Amino acid sequence: MSAAAQLALWVGRKGRGVARLRWDGRQVELLVGGLQLLGISGDDGGTLDAAIGGEPDGDWFVRATEAVGGGRLGQNEANAAVKQAVAAVLRDFLAAPDATVSFDARTTIAPAGLTISYPHLVTEMVLGTAGEAVAGVYLPDPALVMRRLPDFSRRVGVLGLTEQAIAVLSRINDVRTAGEIAEASPHGREMALRLLAAAVGAGLVEASPRVAGPPLTTEEPPEVGGRAERRFWRWLVVLLLLGAIAVVLAVTRPWQRHERAGSGGPWGIAVDMGCQPTEVERLYRRQGQDRDNLRLAKFANGRETCFRLVWGHFRDRQSAEQAMSTLPASVIGRGFAPHVVMAESESP
Repeated sequence: MSAAAQLALWVGRKGRGVARLRWDGRQVELLVGGLQLLGISGDDGGTLDAAIGGEPDGDWFVRATEAVGGGRLGQNEANAAVKQAVAAVLRDFLAAPDATVSFDARTTIAPAGLTISYPHLVTEMVLGTAGEAVAGVYLPDPALVMRRLPDFSRRVGVLGLTEQAIAVLSRINDVRTAGEIAEASPHGREMALRLLAAAVGAGLVEASPRVAGPPLTTEEPPEVGGRAERRFWRWLVVLLLLGAIAVVLAVTRPWQRHERAGSGGPWGIAVDMGCQPTEVERLYRRQGQDRDNLRLAKFANGRETCFRLVWGHFRDRQSAEQAMSTLPASVIGRGFAPHVVMAESESP
């Protein structure tokens, strides 16, 4: 596994401590906790010295804080200088063929005050100017399977991506390869692959080879014994089906009317979406479980016509955002990042 993949997985799996990056005779230490860069020290290649000054061997965040306190820079200027230096160092590290990384886990971390969101930083690097080279490091082969890491939906939601980007990431299901997801995207294969590479680098998903399944057998199943035995198996199947139906009815309780979320209005929270006929059919089935609160709303996704499954009826965006904390987890589609939308119902 490459050093880039190791770093992304460690951060994505909520690594906490120090990540030591080594390449071309250089070394940089990242202090990480909760997906945040809490400190960084080491060889900045001279880019930070000219921008903020301070002790060359000191923590970059501390140096930025001292520059602000000394009146040499404003807070925004110091933040931008450090962020640019961190991005430059990461690009050099990712491009180096001899790059290595090691980790020192720590339970107690003292941040220097300034923090940088690692997922936001990497996403901006991959999707920004000249991000193709970085994307190729994180996703070297479109045949790799995209597998979600912990808190995938929440992490996607806080990145502030466009609805089109969320539509691409929502197709990650631990089975499809990056190439399969990108081919189905109406926004272009290359852009979809860059977005998937950003998700890998940001610690949202893991890209891994597809594991071959067991070979299919061509042997015929043995015949069930006599008539009495066949009758037994038929009754067993019937009983199992009845039991399954009873469980579904107990969970969904279609005879009960759900309490309406919101006082009425066009705003709601998107909890699932689909574009293909089978996906839209699934959305209609889900809507049938709670027609008081769930509705389908049509929207354009490139050249495709897609549908959102929207929960709640709220008069304005603020009311919908406040209701996010009361959104039942059971209505959120698997791997989907819920977000507030204004959508009139398209449901029959």
